[in-house]
Amino acid sequence: MSNIKKEITVVIVLLSFLILWVLFTQAPINTFTPVNTSTPVNTSTPVNTSTIANTSTPDPESQVAGMAIQFKNGTSESEVKAILQNYNMTRNYRITYDTNSMDKYYIMVDKDKITAVKEIENMVTWNASTIIRGNYYIIKVPEKAIYYKSFLETLDKHDIQLKKFVWCDIRFLYSDGPLTYWIPKEEAIRIKSELEQNENIFTVQFYYLYPPCNPTT
Repeated sequence: MSNIKKEITVVIVLLSFLILWVLFTQAPINTFTPVNTSTPVNTSTPVNTSTIANTSTPDPESQVAGMAIQFKNGTSESEVKAILQNYNMTRNYRITYDTNSMDKYYIMVDKDKITAVKEIENMVTWNASTIIRGNYYIIKVPEKAIYYKSFLETLDKHDIQLKKFVWCDIRFLYSDGPLTYWIPKEEAIRIKSELEQNENIFTVQFYYLYPPCNPTT
């Protein structure tokens, strides 16, 4: 009888261990790994669109390296320098006096002498151009015209003198050194407009830079 009790006791103990084992092994396993969604993902990384491409690289056609200035007959070199000093030329420049590399001759005809103007213009059929300055027509005369006797006789008849332009070249300089440089076309147009208001200057023409200047070479 005692043996039976012992066996029952052993069985009870074993069952107790089995129950405890089952309870522990059936505990729920957390298979869900939480993701911290409270930290926002920065999808708004800024792109710097404020960097503007440099489209202001000067076009060679907008770079004026110098000017040819057409002065009236008899303007001396010292007078040329004095006249130019009265204007804001933007940069230092070098002057070449009396180049006479373009149109050389002209006549000044009073507007009242309309007959003379018509007669001369009819004779000068080789596209001579005319500038109006005050009460005068400034008529450019091709060099070959001065060899025509009839043309010279017409000038004598109307008491008109054949005159010669004084052409001067200026070249803009880099800093204070000998290297040439340029100014923007907008500045050149301003200077041209101001110079052509001077009674001693007829026209101003531009020398453009091809290719763009490298002042360090």
